[in-house]
Amino acid sequence: MAFFIRLIAVLLTAVMLTSCGERTSVPPITEPPASNTQPVGEDCSRPALENWLQRSSNLTQELSELVNNNIAIQPERASEVIDRIGSIQAALIMARPPQCAALHAEALNQALNLADAYFSAYGQRRATDPVGSLTRINSALDEARALEQELMRLYDTLP
Repeated sequence: MAFFIRLIAVLLTAVMLTSCGERTSVPPITEPPASNTQPVGEDCSRPALENWLQRSSNLTQELSELVNNNIAIQPERASEVIDRIGSIQAALIMARPPQCAALHAEALNQALNLADAYFSAYGQRRATDPVGSLTRINSALDEARALEQELMRLYDTLP
């Protein structure tokens, strides 16, 4: 079942990436704009933001607990964690963030990607710095939580 969920997440990601247009190369990574410049457009209604915050908060908590409770599991069991990460990724894709939560969604994706990379390497016995990996994953989660707090303040100002 978990494999199926991960497969769906990969397929949804592939569909989203192929529908992005005719871009033939990856744009260079740039510094994200300051978080207080997030646009408030018609896609950032109070109900849309509330829905996103409810779902993303739960996913952030689930990922945090998953990573921190399994950082030193037996390498043979890493695939179980990877499957759960895939489930969280699929749920995040299905949640579709409103325009004003794009930076928050990116931060969550960053944490998911770091966790997936760590547990993939760990399962193949190639992880060389578990403490550093955990620190990087938790830093990405902290960034997501900080952006979530900003979105909660924005939510309070919306009509």
